[in-house]
Amino acid sequence: MDADGSALLIIRAWVEPRSDEPLRAQLRMTGDVSLGIERTVTFARADDVCDAVRDWLAAVVRDAGRPEP
Repeated sequence: MDADGSALLIIRAWVEPRSDEPLRAQLRMTGDVSLGIERTVTFARADDVCDAVRDWLAAVVRDAGRPEP
């Protein structure tokens, strides 16, 4: 995480109508906003998106040197 304690996660979601699993969600993230986007992943299941966001938030807390809630 950068010196001011800022991390960034952007979620872009859309639907692919003819797919068996139409949801698509792209997560773009960084633990240091001064570096720009460090990682991009795309999911087709809402549970996977939620898990990725939860993991990312845990990493933000961990990288700040604080215990997870």
